[in-house]
Amino acid sequence: MTRTAALLCVLVSMFVGCSTLPPSRLVLLDRASGSRHIGTVVPSDREASMTASIEINGVFFHGTFDPSKGSEVVNLPGSGGDLLQCVFRFDPRTRTGAGECVQTGARKFDATLSD
Repeated sequence: MTRTAALLCVLVSMFVGCSTLPPSRLVLLDRASGSRHIGTVVPSDREASMTASIEINGVFFHGTFDPSKGSEVVNLPGSGGDLLQCVFRFDPRTRTGAGECVQTGARKFDATLSD
């Protein structure tokens, strides 16, 4: 009985590990100040979409996008009414990409996505 339970535990953990992808890393580099802001991009509950989240100076931005298009404009609404608009090229196979983002008030960032 103990061997069966142990084997079942290993199998379940293998399948759970395969079904959930780790988040990709979203890094924004402020063009004016050089400060770095790090967030995540994870598969969404909706099929073929991803959810991006990042905090910039106390403002939390969060939104979904469809990575299958390759080049994407992503609007991430922020707490307090700010908006972060990003344009980047995304490779859904490698879950990597690059582009730029503009925050309300014309603050600009270089954006990179890495696995």
